[in-house]
Amino acid sequence: MKNNRMTFVAAMIPAGVALNWVANYVVEALKIPLFLNNMGSIITAIVLGPIWGMVTGLLTNTILALTVRWTYFPFTVVGWVILLLAYMFFRMGWFRKVYLVIIGGAIDGVIASAASAVVATYVFGGFTGNTIDIFTAGLMAAGQKVFSASFLANLGPTVVDKAIQFWLVWIILKYFPNKYLPNAKEIKSLLTARSLEIGEE
Repeated sequence: MKNNRMTFVAAMIPAGVALNWVANYVVEALKIPLFLNNMGSIITAIVLGPIWGMVTGLLTNTILALTVRWTYFPFTVVGWVILLLAYMFFRMGWFRKVYLVIIGGAIDGVIASAASAVVATYVFGGFTGNTIDIFTAGLMAAGQKVFSASFLANLGPTVVDKAIQFWLVWIILKYFPNKYLPNAKEIKSLLTARSLEIGEE
């Protein structure tokens, strides 16, 4: 059993990093004010546990820092916040219904925006080389402080981004072949709406 689990770990972490990198590449290439680079980490956290999700996030941001912009690396901690919240919502059963998936993603987005604003403000002075910097600059020109400008600039795109990522993760896991999940029965049960709610123990 332990060998099987380590096989899943060895397969899923590179796959998660690759998914994060490819999604990020598409966003960067199209200059879309989104991120989409946490899906692999969230899936790994749900399937293997949050520690492995955090490893996936760390590897992703390290590779992005080396291949795209070094500014990605300090945001590793933000990615950890995102995947830990996603894991929490999953364990709470919020991935059983689409509307809860979207709400969970939106809540995650608000908290991630605050965490991102902290990093952007105190590590980079508000500007990180992302497309969203345009909005940050506009808000600062309008009189906003660096932190509030960074938070507000990120809020809308990040809420939308996390809602989309949660939904995509839900779709992927829902149709993921059971034979590739080490704990398929438990995961699928947390993705399936309950038919009976009243009177359940």
